[in-house]
Amino acid sequence: MDLQTDRGLSLEAYPNLSSAANMLGVSRSTLSRRSDIASEQRGERDRVLAAAEVLRLARIYRKRSINDVAQALIDHAEEVGPESRTHVEAEIEADFAAHTVASEQAELLRLARRLLAPEALATVKASLEQPVAPLAGEIVGLPPVAEDD
Repeated sequence: MDLQTDRGLSLEAYPNLSSAANMLGVSRSTLSRRSDIASEQRGERDRVLAAAEVLRLARIYRKRSINDVAQALIDHAEEVGPESRTHVEAEIEADFAAHTVASEQAELLRLARRLLAPEALATVKASLEQPVAPLAGEIVGLPPVAEDD
C-alpha cells in the first residue's frame, strides 16, 4: 500500500509508530511487535500508519475513546497543513461510515455462520432480532449526601 500516491497526501500527515502508540495509550513496542500492522515507510527508519489503521488499532486496544483517537489524528494532520487535515478527516469519516452497528451485526452473522453449530447460530440470530430497549431518560438513584462543614 502506498499511502502517499493512493491518497495524494504527504506522509507527514500520518503519525509514526510512537505518535500512534501515544494516541492509542499503548507502548511503541506493543505496536512494533504486531505482524498485522499496515504501515508505510517514511524515510529510512520511520514507519507511519494511515488514519484508518490507527482507528482499527483503537478498536482492538480500547484504551482510549475512538473519538479521542480520531481527534488526535486530525490534530496531528492539522500541524502539517489544512489540506492534510481535510484528507485525514475524510479518511476518518469513511472509516466511521464503514463501522456502523448494522455492519458489525452483519460481520457477526458471517462469522457465526462459518464457526458455529446450527443451534448456536439460531441463538445468535434470535438475539440480534430482539428489539433493543430504549435507554433510560434519566438516571434514578440515591440523592446526594449533604456534606457537613
